[in-house]
Amino acid sequence: MVSLKDKVVVITGASSGIGKAAAIAFAQTGAHLVLVARRKEKLQELEAYLASFKPQCISVQADVTREEEVKNLFDEVERVFGGTDILINNAGRGLEAELCDISYDEWLSVLNTNLTSVFLCSREAVKQMIRKGIQGHIITVSSTSGLFGVPAYGAYCASKHGVTGFKRSIRWDLRKHKIKVSTIHPANVETEFFSTLKTTPKRRDMLTAQDIANHLVAIASRSTLKIIAVRLLLILKRIYYVIKYIGK
Repeated sequence: MVSLKDKVVVITGASSGIGKAAAIAFAQTGAHLVLVARRKEKLQELEAYLASFKPQCISVQADVTREEEVKNLFDEVERVFGGTDILINNAGRGLEAELCDISYDEWLSVLNTNLTSVFLCSREAVKQMIRKGIQGHIITVSSTSGLFGVPAYGAYCASKHGVTGFKRSIRWDLRKHKIKVSTIHPANVETEFFSTLKTTPKRRDMLTAQDIANHLVAIASRSTLKIIAVRLLLILKRIYYVIKYIGK
């Protein structure tokens, strides 16, 4: 098991949802945090809230689909903390549209947000880890849509399948540097992700952002028992909600 105290954790998409929940969960472990998103006010609100946990915490406004902004992000991480121990790739967007209704700009936006950002952030974090001799950890929040096809989610599935293949490949590249690569594939999670989509799953079919945050902390701590315990709780929670709603 790895202690997360004083580890430097970079979280993209930290202004809301899973990213925000993950920031709070990692702060509770004593980790130092770098909060990354485009919404500056949201980041500042979260940074102020996390002050009560007393970790070292900075927020960086950045569009992680842009190469120069990602490079500047990790330059700032190095300047403030000396390097990155853990990267949480969490930034993402959805698109519910059938093939003929997907515009070229929407296609590029989904792929850039969900896939290109993972490439850029992973590359810059790994460069830093190798240069600093850090045996770090790259963790990416993907989706079950990265494992299966879903109707009306062609662009989203393409981006998430790309993430799955990319991560499986670089896992082999980074073994020699003792840098760990992990990917999680959650199903529906109750966040603002669904606010722009036509179809919203029922509450009983969704996990919470806190559920996923707990999973991320367990993976980062590299505790097999903790990971098993978290996954078992998620399964039991789903069973509970199914029974509860069937009973109604």
